[in-house]
Amino acid sequence: MGPFLPPWLLEHTSEVTDLQWLLVRTAGFAALAFIVVKFIVPVVSGMLNSRLRAIEETAEQVRSTLEETERMRDDYRERLDNIAEETARRLEAAVAEADQLRQHIEGEARQQSEAIVAQTRAELRREHEKAMARLRIEFAEDVVEAARFAASRTLTQDRQADLVGAFVRELGAAP
Repeated sequence: MGPFLPPWLLEHTSEVTDLQWLLVRTAGFAALAFIVVKFIVPVVSGMLNSRLRAIEETAEQVRSTLEETERMRDDYRERLDNIAEETARRLEAAVAEADQLRQHIEGEARQQSEAIVAQTRAELRREHEKAMARLRIEFAEDVVEAARFAASRTLTQDRQADLVGAFVRELGAAP
């Protein structure tokens, strides 16, 4: 290995002096700096400025979206509060309406049941009266039949003629 050489050491050929080498390097650096400043910096600055504007616009959109979202959240919260109140109010109204309807239906049912009971009692009275009339007729028929039977057994021919004659006289005397 050779002797140690520091990395910042300017290497050049022996025909060129250190001062010439430094001047050429400085002129090259100045040309490079001019090209960078004149052509590259404006392009990069334009790109950076457009990117900055895009970021600012995006930040503004995010800010407006957050504000709109907060407004919507507050609106939904208010709606939910109102929905709970509205639901409770409607539920109370429905319960009151159902209670009124129940009372109305019960009243109608009571009236109908009373009418049915009254009609049934009237029908039962009529049936009872019919049955009593039938029983009376049957009883009278049975009594007449029993009287015929008894008369046929105890009534003689002469006695029957006397009874028929008395009956006819009474009919004739009747006004």
